[in-house]
Amino acid sequence: MHKPKSTRLRWDRIGAVAGVLVLASLGIAAVVPESGTNEEVETEGRVSVMKAPGEAEVTPVENRKVESAAVASVRPEVSVPEVRESVVKPTPSGPLPRKGIAPCSCSKYTMKLARNPYTQHQKRARTLPGSFYVKSKASLAAGAERGDLERIPEVGRGYHLYGLSHSEPFLLPAAREVLEDMANRFADAMEGTADEGASIRITSLTRTQSQQDRLRRRNANAFKGKSSHSYGASFDVAFIDRPNESVTCGGPTWAMQTIFKDMQNEGKILIVPEGICMHITPR
Repeated sequence: MHKPKSTRLRWDRIGAVAGVLVLASLGIAAVVPESGTNEEVETEGRVSVMKAPGEAEVTPVENRKVESAAVASVRPEVSVPEVRESVVKPTPSGPLPRKGIAPCSCSKYTMKLARNPYTQHQKRARTLPGSFYVKSKASLAAGAERGDLERIPEVGRGYHLYGLSHSEPFLLPAAREVLEDMANRFADAMEGTADEGASIRITSLTRTQSQQDRLRRRNANAFKGKSSHSYGASFDVAFIDRPNESVTCGGPTWAMQTIFKDMQNEGKILIVPEGICMHITPR
C-alpha cells in the first residue's frame, strides 16, 4: 500500500527550507563580530576599527588621531640640534702647557747670560717699595690687604703660571711690572710669526718661610738664608710652552734670551741662571 503523494512533497519542502536557514545562519555568523570585541581590518594601508553593537563609531580620521596620540606618548622626546655656522677657529689659546708637547727650557744650559750675584738680589729685594719679609700666609694676606703685594693672574699676555707647589701667586708691584714688561716683549716678538702663541712659564713667585724650608728639604740648591722670593721680589722663568708641535724651540728660545740680555743691559733686571730656571729680580 503506497502513502499519498501530498505527504511526501511536504517533507521535501521542509528539508529544503531548513537547509537554507542553516546556511543563512552560518553566513551571518561569519559577518557579525563577536559581541564586546573590536576587529581591525586593513584597507589599502589604512586601519579602520569596526565596533561592536552599542559602541560609538570611530571614523578613519579620528582613528589616525588616536593612533598618533598613542605613539607620541610612547616615543621619547628628541631635541633637534641647533644648526650653527661653522667657524674657523685660530690656534687654541687655552691653559698651557699642552699635553704631549714638550716645552723649551730656560736655564743656564740653554741660554748664555751674565750672572748677577745673589747678594745683589737680596739687597734689592729688601729695598723695593712696600717690601717686607713674608714669614707666613697670614703676613702674606696682610700684605695683600695693604696693597704691598698684588695677585698675579694665572694667564696673561705672553706668560702663564704653572706648578706653584712652593709659592703663592703674589708679587710686589715693582716685580709685577717687570714680569709683565718681559712677557709683553716676548709676545711682541712672537706676534705675526710661525711661533705666535708661545708663552713663558712662571714656576715660582712669593714664598713664605715654611714654603722655602720645604723646598730646601727636597732641593739642595735652594737658598738657605732669607730668599728674595720671601720678599715678593723675585720670580722664576723655567720654560717656554709651545702652542703646537709645528712651533720649534729655536725661535722662542732665541727671542727670550735676547729679551733677558736687553733688560739686563738696560738695568731693569738681575738674573741668576740656574740649572732648571732663570731667577729674576727687579734691579
